[in-house]
Amino acid sequence: MKKLILITATFILVSNTLFAQQSQPNEDPFFYQISGLVYVYEFDLTNRDKTDTHKIPKEPLKFKIASKETDANDNSTYYVIKFIAITPETGTIASLIGSNTFVNSSDNDKYFWLRKDELDNYLADGFIKKSYKIPNLNATYGANLALPFKLRPKTSGQNIKLIPELTLGGYLGLKWRISHSEPFYFSFPVITLGLATLNINDNNSTATPDKGDGTVLGITGSWGGIFQLKDFQFGVMMGWDRAAGELGKEWIYNDKSWYSFSIGYSFLGNTTADKEKKNSNP
Repeated sequence: MKKLILITATFILVSNTLFAQQSQPNEDPFFYQISGLVYVYEFDLTNRDKTDTHKIPKEPLKFKIASKETDANDNSTYYVIKFIAITPETGTIASLIGSNTFVNSSDNDKYFWLRKDELDNYLADGFIKKSYKIPNLNATYGANLALPFKLRPKTSGQNIKLIPELTLGGYLGLKWRISHSEPFYFSFPVITLGLATLNINDNNSTATPDKGDGTVLGITGSWGGIFQLKDFQFGVMMGWDRAAGELGKEWIYNDKSWYSFSIGYSFLGNTTADKEKKNSNP
């Protein structure tokens, strides 16, 4: 049991280290998508020069930023952009007739430019929006995964019990983005390992009365799935506990499954929505 506690403590330490590294994660990969009236300007890639020739990209065309540049004349910042391959299916009628007014399929190999302040304004007004790539898979990890209550099924003459317990641990899992526009995720499987304080008394132990009641340290592990819709989380975890020490040997819940579920409770404790609001562009 001492070795298992040592392994668990090491897992928690590693989780804390990873969590510190994750505190400023990179944003999920995305494209910019046209959602309103936007003007872009042709860029002379050969001479690396801006032009005054403008075009209108129509919804729902998407582009990516090729580079971030500084204008030597006024020290302003602008972006060189390139539209994702335009086809009759992804473009508009303009892409079929080759209009010079609109960005169309003849512009697939061209680059355009846009001032940083213009892009910021378009984003703020909703004329340009971020379109995140899905399905997008990342690792999720951290420390102190919170399980508000544990539901212990009926066993050894004890009815179903809903018990709050203090847990110190870490979690590892896979995190799937499930929305192009909103910070919606599904994390599965999420695997946890930690230390828990377990209350042992005459009602949940077969130990002789002279051993008394008490709170002991135990190992707790679980797995499950968690949905995260912005800062709202709900999910279900299934786990097992093992109590340490002489008092813990006779605990009736040793190695028996429990369940933890919640709606609106922050299992993982992070706020993805806030992360995506910090930096609207590179």
